[in-house]
Amino acid sequence: MPSWRHKTQRAFQFWLSVLEAGNHTAQSRGHDDTRMERIERFKRESQDTFKYLIARHADPVYLLLVLITLCDEVRVKHTVGFPQVFTVEKGGTFPNDLGDFRFVTESDMHTIETARPALERAGLTHALAQIEGLRERFDALPPPPNREGYIGEKAVLHTEFPHPVPAPPPNVGRPGEYYFNTAMVLIDRHLRETAPEAARYPSIALLLNAFCPASFQNPRLSKGAVRQRILSTRPHVESYCQFLEGWFVHWKASVQRDPVPFDPWAT
Repeated sequence: MPSWRHKTQRAFQFWLSVLEAGNHTAQSRGHDDTRMERIERFKRESQDTFKYLIARHADPVYLLLVLITLCDEVRVKHTVGFPQVFTVEKGGTFPNDLGDFRFVTESDMHTIETARPALERAGLTHALAQIEGLRERFDALPPPPNREGYIGEKAVLHTEFPHPVPAPPPNVGRPGEYYFNTAMVLIDRHLRETAPEAARYPSIALLLNAFCPASFQNPRLSKGAVRQRILSTRPHVESYCQFLEGWFVHWKASVQRDPVPFDPWAT
C-alpha cells in the first residue's frame, strides 16, 4: 500500500500539472503562477497535517480540490454569499414520448413569429426573448437536404429550464468568507467518511491557516472557530456539497479511465 508521503506527493504533483496545463493566456498565467507558488508553499507548511490525515485514509486529491476551488484568496475576494448550484432534470425519448421537450418545426416558427406584434403590445418581453432565441437556433441550422419529391424543413427540440432565485447573501461577513466556510464543511464531511477517528476541527484549522494566510492571519483559525463556522454554514450549502461530492466521484472515475495528466490514485 502506498505511504502517505507517496499519496500526498502525487496529489500535489497532479494539481500542479493541471494548473500548468491551463496556464495559457497572459491573464491566467499571472494568476496561475501565483497559485502554483502558493500550493508549493502550502505543501511544505502542511506536511505534518497531511501525514496525520492521509495516514487515516483521507484523500489528498479531494482535499486539494476543495482548497483550490473554494479557498483561492485572489479569486474569491470579491465573492459575497455561499457557493450555489442548481440542477434541473428533463426527460423525454424521441420520437415516441418527448416528455419535457417540444418539437418545433420551421412552419411552427413562422406561426409563432406572426404573434410578435401582439406580444409586443402586451409587453410580454419574456416571450419575445424566447422567440428570438428559437429564431437564432433555426438560423444556425443547415438547410434540409434537397431531394426530388421531398420537401424538408428545419426543426428543433425545445424546452425551458427554470432558474431558481438564490437566497440573498448574508448581511454580515467579509467577501469570500462563506466560500472558506463551505470548504470547511466539505472537508469535515470528507473526514467524517474517510477518517472518522481524526481530530477534524484542529486539522481543518491547520489546513486553512496554511492555505489562506492572508485571510486567517490575525486572528488565526482555532478548532472552536472552525466548529462554529461549520455548524452555521452547513444548512445553507447542503445541495452544493452533494453536487460537488457527486461530481468528484464521476470525475475521479473519468481520470482513472483516461489518466490525463496521470492517475494520482494509481498505486
